[in-house]
Amino acid sequence: MKVTKKRETEKRLLDIQDIRQEYGLGRQTCYLVLRLMPTVRVGSRYMVRREDLEAYLEQAAREGRDIRAEALAATRRSKTPAGAGGGR
Repeated sequence: MKVTKKRETEKRLLDIQDIRQEYGLGRQTCYLVLRLMPTVRVGSRYMVRREDLEAYLEQAAREGRDIRAEALAATRRSKTPAGAGGGR
């Protein structure tokens, strides 16, 4: 299998800045989407595998999903409302 020059130089792990530059997503949208995906922490940065992000975006495009709305909904579901649970 022949590997193109571009593929050789592409990063396998992307941070928020890389995602914003390459895919044109806003900063907040990037952080929301990363909450839905497996990430790797490198120092203080969270990084995602390029192939995971591309697969997610391609599937969302095929299904006509709004990734920002989906990520916001997932974030809201993960938060515990005030007064629910906690200490006794």
